Formats: sequence, C-alpha cells, structure tokens
Amino acid sequence: MAAVTLLQLVEVAAASAVLVFGVLRHSDSLTLLGGGFLIGLAVINILAPEGGTIYRRSLIGYGVGAVIVVGALIAGHFVG
Repeated sequence: MAAVTLLQLVEVAAASAVLVFGVLRHSDSLTLLGGGFLIGLAVINILAPEGGTIYRRSLIGYGVGAVIVVGALIAGHFVG
C-alpha cells in the first residue's frame, strides 16, 4: 500500500470521527468541520486524474472544503 493511500485512509477515519462526534453532540460546527474534511478529500481524489502534485491537489481540495465550511457557518449564523 502506498504511503499516500494509507495517509488518506487515516484522514478519512479522523474526519469521519469528527463528523460522527459532531452529530452525536448536536454540534453544527463540528459536523460541518468533519464534512469539510471529507469534501476536501473527495476533491483531492477527483483531481487525481488531472495530475499535479499531491501538495497542489491538497491545497485545492482543502481550500474548497474550507470555503464550504465557512460559508455554511456564516449562513447558519444568519438563518438559525
């Protein structure tokens, strides 16, 4: 198993744990954080066929996840 694959499996387990913990504690911000990490990992893997380094794909993927989390937190502040 490649080191990157193992690292991604650990990241998925950690992000899933944060998401589940957020759901069980009824914490919107923790749930969004876990979901944001999972979105970031998904984008990293979606960009894999495009090429580029793992660092570039990680920056883009986690950047997209961060934008979604921050946007959802701001929307939740005004809606809820």
